[in-house]
Amino acid sequence: MKKLSALCIILVLVLALAACTVPDSGTGGTSTQPTKAAQKDKEPAKDKVAEGPKKISILAITFSGTPIEENEPAVLALEELTGYDVSLQFLLNSSYEDQLNTRMAAGNLPALVAITGKTPSVISYCRAGAFWDITDHYKNYPNLKQANEIVMNNISIDGRIYGIYRARDLGRNGISYRKDWLENLGLEEPKTMDDLYNVMYAFTHNDPDQNGQDDTYAMTWCKWFGPLDQIAVAFGAPNKWGLNDNGEIIPYFDTEEYMESMRYMKKLYDEGLINRDYAAMETSDWTKDFQNSKSGVHIDVSDQAWRYQKKFIEELNMGDDIVWVMGMPEGPKGRRVQPTSGHAGFVAISKDGAPKEQDMLDALNFLDICNTKEGQNLLNYGVEGVHYDLNEKGELKRRTFGQDPLEGFNQFMTNVVSGQLLREQMSPVQIRREEVLIENIPFCIANPAEPLTSNTYAEKGATLDEKISDARNQFIAGQIDEAGFKAVVADWYAQGGKAICDEYTAAYKAAN
Repeated sequence: MKKLSALCIILVLVLALAACTVPDSGTGGTSTQPTKAAQKDKEPAKDKVAEGPKKISILAITFSGTPIEENEPAVLALEELTGYDVSLQFLLNSSYEDQLNTRMAAGNLPALVAITGKTPSVISYCRAGAFWDITDHYKNYPNLKQANEIVMNNISIDGRIYGIYRARDLGRNGISYRKDWLENLGLEEPKTMDDLYNVMYAFTHNDPDQNGQDDTYAMTWCKWFGPLDQIAVAFGAPNKWGLNDNGEIIPYFDTEEYMESMRYMKKLYDEGLINRDYAAMETSDWTKDFQNSKSGVHIDVSDQAWRYQKKFIEELNMGDDIVWVMGMPEGPKGRRVQPTSGHAGFVAISKDGAPKEQDMLDALNFLDICNTKEGQNLLNYGVEGVHYDLNEKGELKRRTFGQDPLEGFNQFMTNVVSGQLLREQMSPVQIRREEVLIENIPFCIANPAEPLTSNTYAEKGATLDEKISDARNQFIAGQIDEAGFKAVVADWYAQGGKAICDEYTAAYKAAN
């Protein structure tokens, strides 16, 4: 019995000791049970390990169809900089708006979405609450709060902010042209729109490449109407919308200056100075004839000149003085330049991909980090030693690639903080481009309706815009005359245009 009692005592002691020890998950051994204070200290670390890096999904634009890959060094560097696990999605630029509309309707959007402009569908979805209203939030972030208030007003909808603008230079637009062709023909850079016509005529008919063949023409257009709008403004038409003598908002296409610009465009078409298939040409094919030395004038953003020059150097082993750039020449009412809006749309936060308020705040934090000096240079240039190098002056020189490994990476770049980017080692045409940006500013024509919204335009604007675009193409091609175009404009007013003008006018007068 004594033996049994002793055995029981030993068993009780063993059980007591066992109750005072716990397994150590790190070693598989035993350790002393931690105190409540120690447990509290460990819990945050445990939560952090369980969560891992925060995730951010992004929808942006690709122009080539071969965008940056997620294992590219620049994407990995962005993840390291921000602490976010980045997932990238891309849609082709030529069909971006249509595909975006489809995905908005399906409720199939990631957290961050590159919005190219305030289209009627975008306005409707913002009003319906598909995107977060960040008006009261973005100023809480040190970089985002430096956004230009005028540009933020330009992207606003009903006075509310639904994204961070994708910054662009106001005076960015210009004309790229073949400098060597101009010199071959003994011509000077055009100073007026008539001079520009003369240059384009010579580029088409006077063998500018001196190969003895009739194989060139002046300028390529595509279904995007940007170049045509720049020509219209140069002739004195308003920038999209204007003010009449009564202070009322009117559309640019209902002015005599616009009609004069269309006569100019029709002359270019009739004489074969532009491509006849422009109305069906996708934007992805727009630059090919210039790149292949078939056309020699390109109206678009001025930085396109360097892109062309770079291709001629790298792919054709041509010199560094093939392409040059200038601002829009003087028109009948003096020099007039269509500016950008200071933005190319905005990056919005979708409630599909960021359903909770904390998700929205995380997305803003990610954009704020992207607007640091490190973030801006990474999104714009990539990784030093991989995509670019710095010389002894600290100037950046991009490396050469057969296919741009960063394509589309800068399409969700906002750059609201100025002066952050490294200075590139510039070629002569790049230096000239910087000069054009500054020269354009005094001649920029503002759009008074830029920050305004119209309910009727949100409902019918896309259809009405297409009506006018089709009529312009028909006029240029000779399928309708001026009376026919004016009849389309009258129908535009009757089908909702009058209501749009009235709504814009009321909003403009209320704001001014």
